[in-house]
Order: sequence, then C-alpha cells, then structure tokens
Amino acid sequence: MKALKLILAAGLLSACTGAVNLQDGEDLLLDSWTLTREGTSEQFDVKVPSTVAGALYEQGYFGEEDILNGTAYYDVDKSIFDDAWIYETEFDLELTEGTHYDLVFNGLNYYADITLNGTQIAASDTTYGVFIKREYNVTDLLQKNNKLEVKVRRAVSRDLNIGFVDWNPRPLDESMGITQTVKLCASGSVSIEDVFVIPSLDTEAFAEADLEVRVTLKNNADAPVAGEIALDLQDAGVCKVAYDLQAGEEKIVAVTPEQAANLHVENPRVWWTYDLGTPELYTLNVAVDADGKESDKFDVTFGIREITSALNEYGYRQFTLNGKDILIKGAGWTDDIFLRDTRESIDRQLQYVMDMNMNCVRFENIWGKDDTVYDLCDQYGLLALVGWSCQWEWESYCGIPEIYHVGCIYEPKEMDLAARYFEDQVIRLHNHASVFAWMTGSDCVPIYDLEKRYLEIYEKYDYRPYISSAKSIKSELTGWSGSKMAGPYEYVAPDYWYFDTKNGGAFGFNTETGIGANLPQAESLQKMIPADQLWPITDAWSKHCTTSTTAMNTMDVLTNVMNNIYGEAADFKDYVRKGHALDYDGTRAMFEAFRVNTPVSTGVVQWMLNSAWPSIYWQLYDYYGAPVAAYYGTKKACEPVQLIYNYKDSHVYLVNEGLLEGNVEVSAKVYDAASALLAETSKTVATSYRNTVDAFDMTEYDGKPYFLALEIKDAEGNVLADNFYCIAAQRNVYDWNNGTWYDTPITSYSDLSFAFAQPKANLSMAVSYADGVYTVAVTNNSEYISYMNILKAKDEQGNLIVPAFWSDNFFPLLPGQTKTVTCKVDAKAVAFEL
Repeated sequence: MKALKLILAAGLLSACTGAVNLQDGEDLLLDSWTLTREGTSEQFDVKVPSTVAGALYEQGYFGEEDILNGTAYYDVDKSIFDDAWIYETEFDLELTEGTHYDLVFNGLNYYADITLNGTQIAASDTTYGVFIKREYNVTDLLQKNNKLEVKVRRAVSRDLNIGFVDWNPRPLDESMGITQTVKLCASGSVSIEDVFVIPSLDTEAFAEADLEVRVTLKNNADAPVAGEIALDLQDAGVCKVAYDLQAGEEKIVAVTPEQAANLHVENPRVWWTYDLGTPELYTLNVAVDADGKESDKFDVTFGIREITSALNEYGYRQFTLNGKDILIKGAGWTDDIFLRDTRESIDRQLQYVMDMNMNCVRFENIWGKDDTVYDLCDQYGLLALVGWSCQWEWESYCGIPEIYHVGCIYEPKEMDLAARYFEDQVIRLHNHASVFAWMTGSDCVPIYDLEKRYLEIYEKYDYRPYISSAKSIKSELTGWSGSKMAGPYEYVAPDYWYFDTKNGGAFGFNTETGIGANLPQAESLQKMIPADQLWPITDAWSKHCTTSTTAMNTMDVLTNVMNNIYGEAADFKDYVRKGHALDYDGTRAMFEAFRVNTPVSTGVVQWMLNSAWPSIYWQLYDYYGAPVAAYYGTKKACEPVQLIYNYKDSHVYLVNEGLLEGNVEVSAKVYDAASALLAETSKTVATSYRNTVDAFDMTEYDGKPYFLALEIKDAEGNVLADNFYCIAAQRNVYDWNNGTWYDTPITSYSDLSFAFAQPKANLSMAVSYADGVYTVAVTNNSEYISYMNILKAKDEQGNLIVPAFWSDNFFPLLPGQTKTVTCKVDAKAVAFEL
C-alpha cells in the first residue's frame, strides 16, 4: 500500500512497530500535548511519554528551589495527584480509503479513560495497569481533524504499579501518566503484529546458524485472505512463504530454513558482549501482502548468539554465552524518579557501565519509557537481566497482604493482570540480543498457578533462560532458582566477601548486594544538602539515605565504621575522603572476590548502579552523573586481567576474563605502615581466559600493617593493570550468628588508620591536551605514600563536568611515583583539581 502522510500540529507522524511505516523513524504524538488538572483551569504544554509529576517538575510548578535537593520533597502537597489529570492533543490526518488504523498505547499509568473525537474508546473500570500494550481499532473514528484525550488517575493501594520500593521516596504521583509511547498504526487488511526471531548457532566452529522466524499476522477484514510473507534478511536476500487467514483471525506463522533458505546463515556474524568480541546485529525486514497488494511491513533487529544457563556442580546458576562460561558482573538500574530519562542520559550511563568493565545491567522492574536502553545494550554488547521487582511482594509497599515466599499476587484478579503484564513485556523484549534471562520473582517465587501461566507464555514467546526468583528458592515447577539474594545491603568490610559462606559472600550468583552507603563527591553533597547542615552530620543527610524503615536510613553506620577503621573525621572534607576510601575498598573487594572464586562464584550484581534521585546509598555514580569512589573501585576490580589480594588466605591471584592469552609479568611491592619499602618481587606467568593463577604468597606479612602495590605488564613492558591495598594487622571479626537480611555485624574492626596518618605528601600535576584527550601526570615528590588522590575536571562555574571518563582515579601514589592518566570530556574550558 502507499505510504500515508499524517500531519499533526507537531509535524509528520509515523506508523508504529507492527504496521506500514508512514514515515520511517518518527514516533507519533510526542510533543504537542496539553496537561490539565480535572476541574481546574491549570493547563501545561507537555510531551509524552511523561508522568504528571515529571511534567509539572519540568514546568517549575513546585517552586524555584529544586525539590529534589534538601528536604523540600517531603513537604510537597501530594493531594493534587488525588485528582484526575487530562492529556490532550490534536492532529490532522489525510485518510486513505481501505486503510486499517490502530491507536496503540504502550504504557499508561494507572487508570485511564480514552476518548477520540468525542467517542470513548476505553474506560478506567477496565483500562488499568502499567505494563500493558493497548491497541484500539480507530478506523471508523478518525477524521481529517482529530482530538485525542487521555484522562489518567494514579495507582492506589493494592494496585500492581511500578515501584522504587525502599530505594528512594515514592514518586509524588505514583508515576501517573502516559508513561510509554503513543502510536498510530496503519495497514491494509492484514497487519503484522509481531516478528520473533529464534537463532540456533553452531558454537563449535561458528560456521553456521539457523533462524526460526515466527510472524504473527492479523486479518482485520471480515473475509478470508491469502498472500505471501516476504523475509528480507540482511546479507542473505529475500524469501517468500505463503499464508492464509480466516476472517478476523490472528495466528503465528512459523518459518524455518526448510521454507525459506535465507534463514540458514553461513559464517554468521556473532553477537558477543563487548569484552569478548563484537556485538554484531542483523536486520530482518518482513512484508506481507494481501490479495496481491502490500499490506504491512515490520522491521526487527536481532543478534545471532546462544545464551544458556544450568546449575553447575556446586548447585549455582552458570550462564554461558556462545559456548563460553561467563561471570556476570553487573549492577541494578533504576529510572529517574519522574521517569525523565533521555536517550542522552541513558547512553551516558551505559558508557559508564562499560568504562567500569562490567558486562551486565539488571533491570528489576522492566524500566524504560521506550526501548532505548535495551536497544543500546544490544548495540554496545551489554547483557540485560530483566524481570519483576519486589514491590509486589511486600504488603508495606503494595498494600496486599503477603504470603511467605509468594508475595502479594495470589488472587485471580491480580494473577490475570500479572500474566497480561508478563505476556506483553516478554513479547516486547524477545528480540533484544542483550536480554539473556527473565526473573519472574525477586524476593519470592510466583505462586504455582501463576507460574504455570508464566511458563506457558514463555514457551510460546521466548527461549532464553527462565529463572523463578532472584533469591535461592525452590519452585514447584522449575526447581531451584540457582541464584541468591541474601544481602548484604549495608556496610561489610573487604574481607567479608572471602569469609562468608552462608549469605552474600563470593559464591553462587548473587543477584543484588552491596556495602550500603556509596558517598557522592563533595560537590554533589553540597547540592543535595543545605550548606548549614553539611557539617557536622545532620538529619538532612538521612533524608537522602534509603527509605527503609528497618535500617540504612541514617549516616550512623558509615560514621561508626569510619571512626573504627580510619579514625574520626576532622571536618566535612575529611569525612568525604574517608568515606570514599571505605566505598572504594569495599566495593572493589566484592567484585574481586567473585572473580577469584570462579567457578564456585558465577555472578554478582551491585545494588545499585544508579539512583532515581539525589542519594547517598546504593550507586556507582550519583544522581547528577558524577562517579562515586565505588565506580573506580569497580573499574579496578573488573579490569580484564588483574592481580587481586585474597583477604582470606593472604595470596595474590592473577585473574583473566578477557581475550589476552600468553605470558605477562606480574610484580608486587610491600611497604610498611610508615611507607618504607620492605620488599619487591616479579615473575613471568601464563594467563588465559578464566584461568586463575596463584601469583604471590603474602602470608609472611600477616599480623603486620602494610601497603601492597601490584602491577601487570605485557611482553613489551606496557602496564596492563595495577592495584593497591592497605592491609591491617588484624582482620575484622564478624558476629556470623547474628546477621540480618541487610548486614553481618562487625564486633572488632581492622585498624587502617595508618593509611591516613602518613605525612602530607608534596604532589605536583602537569596537564596536556591532544586529539580530544587530556593527559594528567601526577607526581608524588615525597617519601610517603599519598592515599586516595582524587582528580576532578570542573567547568568555569566550579561544577564537576559530567561525563568525565578518567582512565583511573581515586588512586594512591607511591613515594617518588609519577602516575599518568587520561581524561575524556566534552567541554571547552576545563579546570583540573587534585
């Protein structure tokens, strides 16, 4: 059929996925909307997708001061969100005879009444829920001039809404709004509702792959129809297969290489994670004709790769990519509290993930107002672990009484809604090469009847690993999850990860864990905490901890740990610096321990990657986009080839999860607590993928405080990685019998006060610039180790430049050492500080 030109107040429209492209690459109805509070004259020009509170925040509705900083957020009058809010838009359309039109809402929150040209097409008594794709046949309602109205009301207690649990305060409006894209789809009598590609890869020689393509067709006419499906596979040409449909019928047509020869691919381009290869992607253009006329088109991007998982000999879930066992190294994502993420902000954050050398992002909640984050994971070669969040498992958040290990979804109404959510989201994500597993439970496992429905849906629409829970739970239908979620979420010291054998320690697949407070840099703290409450620590800090009613809601733990390990902070600057040291060492050790302990350990997910609002807890970079110390601790820990000190046996191990194979030179230097060099040694060792080598025995220094500097060089003498540790004379003592879901108490702390007791070092810095990269050389002109040196790139106003990609930061300097690092920033005027 002919391409149709749809003219809106905002410009050209396009068809949505699943219909003929009216104007390729454009989305429908994004810009020219108004938002009105029902019963008032308050009206705002807004964009969609958006939440009501997010739209108002962008308009400055809540005042000149930013309510996300300080404590103002807690004082906002939320009663305005008890009212309904109305989104409206108008558009002009050149109708084409014989065209079928569907109006598609990919996400509404939470209750909605939808009216098109004065006719109600959906009512809130049946139109509720957030993870549902809704399609309405509007062929007979469209005119040349059209008006669309969507009235939304917020979720209330007992509703299955998106949620932030205790990570941060609840959104002011419970995320009410048009939260995903709105599109108009146009087709002939037959529309393509979905195209699902299932690859089967030869993982021995990578010489061939077979594709099964499942095309979902819908006959929108009241008479039978027959025609052909054309499959145009990138680099492989076009093949056609016949179909037929009864009047009004929708069915899946499965096409294999036996019917379409181009679906057998010789020497396929294989999708790998970025650290193991190239994330190759293919496009498949599918077209369908009806009675000899083109009726619809559907384009899909996918990757050819094999993702599998199984319980290993230790009973833990091991993931395999293209025949290679992999260690999951990731962190948990959250959207902005007002769901305002942009392509630019998402791209920056995924660049951060790769810069930290991680290979995975966990999406607990199916985030994203569109598929941007998953598209970029596909393109960049990052694994995406998706699934439901725990907000439906706790009465305190969901409002429905919970059943132990089942949660709040057990009544028919909620199970029906959850099953509908699952089907729509599985279909939405099943072509993304990055998505490697689905978790249908977080802290719990779905009740038997619901999980049975989940599995029926999954068998029809997906093929990747299905996991019943993020926690170590046995499902009646699928057995043990093979994963664990036993904390910690509050501070534990670096040695915890090596000694713990019951909870969060370095064994198995730990789906969410961390050390609690990940303190932002001083410049960010000065934004979120009022100046008069920065020092000494006040309750204003607590407002930016978690909202858990159990723990992690004050600065008390961090302050107590700091006092015991490093000594009391003298002032705000000293507090932040010592907080960074705790964060760096603690988070680094978490990732390092899981690397050293493979194959007993199979994966670890830092809780969390980012923050939905200005926060002090659970993040590798803060709300403003500035990395915290844990960012660089993670980057250091996850270097493809690295030397790691094991706090349990006092040995240093060489680990390798990269592509390097061959000999490397490893070296170690030992300094006493006064910075005097005690010993240095080096050797040549062979390294290969997932082969852990015992490189150095440091047990002779047990019982003494010392510094340990490690380095790896290649055959040409180039430094591949370095690492540095402050080792206490005595280990931490844990009360293993009185741990909680969030921590294991420390009854006696290691003394690392010597790290900050060194005489002040005389440091100098030299900066040069070439080819878009700054090179910063920092020299320690003293006889003492300078610990926790933090480089900052600032703009003319003194703000941290975001993003700033440092090759290394928050690093130590040995006596007389010059360390050279690079910094990539997209800014003209840059001031560097040390």
